[in-house]
Amino acid sequence: MEFHLEHPLSHSPSIHNNNDVALPPNSLFLVEPQHMPSPHYFHTLKSSASLLSNRNHAVSSIIQYSRKLDDPSLTYLAVNYLDRFLSSEDMMPQSKPWILKLISLSCVSLSAKMRKPDISVCDLPVEGEMFDAQMIERMENVILGALKWRMRSVTPFSFLSFFLSLLFELEEDHSVLKHSLKAQATDLTFSLQHDIKFLEFKPSVVAAAALLFASSEICPQQFPCFSNRICQCTYVNKDELMECYKAMQERNVVEDNEGSNDTAVNVLDQQFSSCEESAITASSPKRRKITTSTSRRC
Repeated sequence: MEFHLEHPLSHSPSIHNNNDVALPPNSLFLVEPQHMPSPHYFHTLKSSASLLSNRNHAVSSIIQYSRKLDDPSLTYLAVNYLDRFLSSEDMMPQSKPWILKLISLSCVSLSAKMRKPDISVCDLPVEGEMFDAQMIERMENVILGALKWRMRSVTPFSFLSFFLSLLFELEEDHSVLKHSLKAQATDLTFSLQHDIKFLEFKPSVVAAAALLFASSEICPQQFPCFSNRICQCTYVNKDELMECYKAMQERNVVEDNEGSNDTAVNVLDQQFSSCEESAITASSPKRRKITTSTSRRC
């Protein structure tokens, strides 16, 4: 049976009713710490450039190995396995590049078995690598042991439907708005996995903050109401929620500034080219055509 990030405990009838409306997933909130990296992992990465570099290279390898499978959820699940494994093993300082690649490939293989049961190691793009199926299988067993066979990962996606039900519990049906909020929160959550800052937050906190961030952009007038409803949820720590939400805001500001800087540079290029063109025209009877760069928006 194919594993879905939104329904990690889909075998449990207590999570959804007959209309597939999310019910309070008590068990998800109880077990989510078991599906996170160890508490010291974020601080270890933050304090060591070499360890952070190793993690980034491993994530890049996962993206490379899983690209052929064209499944963002599979890639996300593989990175979740990677972070949990590396944090439990404390092996990053000694890890050689080929070991990190083998770990990354094994995480993709395990994720593929969860997401696409018909996929085998032979289907993964491992051309040029020295790993055979036996090596990958041995590493898979090591990872499975370290993760205590908890492969049905509880992630932020597992909580989106629940928090959406809180936001609209007293409202008429707003299917379009619900879909937009969920889509934007989903896209944001996928992108956050590359930022180690969000490794310190529980999946449920990331999900709630992502929905708040999406609402601040899509329906800002309803943001205060949505914020109050989520903060009233007994499963959510308000301080952690606000800290995560502010981290998303800061990240967005940085990205906007980077985009603005790129655009500003291109505008200056255009102005310089225009001035250069005028100077050449004035000094030469033959007009020379100058090709200017076009502005780019990120």
